[in-house]
Amino acid sequence: MKRTLLKGGIEIMGEIYKETKKLNRKVIDEICTIQKTNGLTAENVLEQAKHKDSSLHGFFDWDDKSASNQWRLQQARVLINEIKIIVGERVMYAYENVTVITQDGGSERVYKPKFEIMSNEQLRLQLVRRAFEHIKYWEEQNKMYDELKPIFVSIERTRKKLEKKWQKNKK
Repeated sequence: MKRTLLKGGIEIMGEIYKETKKLNRKVIDEICTIQKTNGLTAENVLEQAKHKDSSLHGFFDWDDKSASNQWRLQQARVLINEIKIIVGERVMYAYENVTVITQDGGSERVYKPKFEIMSNEQLRLQLVRRAFEHIKYWEEQNKMYDELKPIFVSIERTRKKLEKKWQKNKK
């Protein structure tokens, strides 16, 4: 398959990577080097990132106190995400993480019960939009398979219909 260098693409070790503000050539190159030399594992990336001169160093929280608290918060998120409910014949997650407006006019990410979200148009649309973001990611990962093209066409048709709702709800 012929590969072309698209805008934002960089070639490293014979592969073309997408460069972003965060994941620049230096970071990608360092990760590719880890993969080639030691194998790409979280442990190997962390080991390399420990060096202060590593381009990966800034991606990690090196303050043990705050890092340990962040880890416990992540464990709490995993725990919340494991709670499931049974509705009829279906088993589904009991809570979803949504953004709500606070009393001071700001916003906050909180977990809400699924039934509360389903009965609130704004929260429901927020989750539908998030689902479409997941679908878009899945589509990007699988667009090379011609067999899936009918699915992509259907998704795009549905997205266009929902876009009108999303725009109307913004007002």
